Amino acid sequence: MAFGFIKDTQNKTTGAADHGLVNTDAYIDINATEDLGGGMKLSGTFEFNADGERKAKAYAGDKSLVISSPAATFALANTRSGGNQGAALVAPVNLWEGAFDVGNVITRVAIDAAAVSIPLTPAITASVKYVEASNDGSTEPGSVTMVYGGTYAANGLKATLQYNVTNFTDGLKAALGTTDPRTASTDLSVIYNAGIATLGFGYDSARRGKANGTDEAATLLGVSVPFGNFSAGVNYAKRDTSSFAQVGVQYDLSKRTNLNASYGTYTTGKGAVGGGDLVQDTTKVSLNHSF
Repeated sequence: MAFGFIKDTQNKTTGAADHGLVNTDAYIDINATEDLGGGMKLSGTFEFNADGERKAKAYAGDKSLVISSPAATFALANTRSGGNQGAALVAPVNLWEGAFDVGNVITRVAIDAAAVSIPLTPAITASVKYVEASNDGSTEPGSVTMVYGGTYAANGLKATLQYNVTNFTDGLKAALGTTDPRTASTDLSVIYNAGIATLGFGYDSARRGKANGTDEAATLLGVSVPFGNFSAGVNYAKRDTSSFAQVGVQYDLSKRTNLNASYGTYTTGKGAVGGGDLVQDTTKVSLNHSF
């Protein structure tokens, strides 16, 4: 749960700015684990999100069931896309407008996924994921994606590379405005903990679902530096004419409670919002606690 003071400014857009003291986050995560024997276990997670607004209805967030063993892991999840590239944004930033809400750098959609990951060596894991993108329970998914990935994790370094191949329905093609959308993309995240600092690099090639020649790759950078109970860092990302930069400083009062001050500036290119540029600056100072 978090309470914060927010100041938003927006230019060249019809949206109203947000100001004042706000209950910005109110999540309840329910986690359960069962030992199945033989080195296997079942884990489940269910998230409620109250969205911080009085009288607003709580809604379901991420949900997952995972069966794991020393030989392989099988996971079923209802979540959102974009997590691999976004992992590179390692700075202690806590903003009302996060990396995925403004700026058009990373596109996130609701997905249902089934994934298998197999450790090939102590440091290397291979994975295959089946992903449907649509509202949960839709008669027909708007797209079906196969994700082929590999992760290397050792000596403070974690790198994940994914290759994504998508089939779109004719209805979604019409909604996208193209009969021949791009169907393949590559994304990468590299995170290195050097002790004195954690560095992140992310890459996302031209997005699937766009017509060829209409999109560029995204680059994401992050750095976080600890100073005892303090940590500070910067995130930056850019795609085409859209970009954002974020700065965060955090003081850990305990393992579950912290004070955070964050600032972000977002720019979206012409035509994205109301026919003009969107330039938004947002500031948030918050007290955060995990029960």
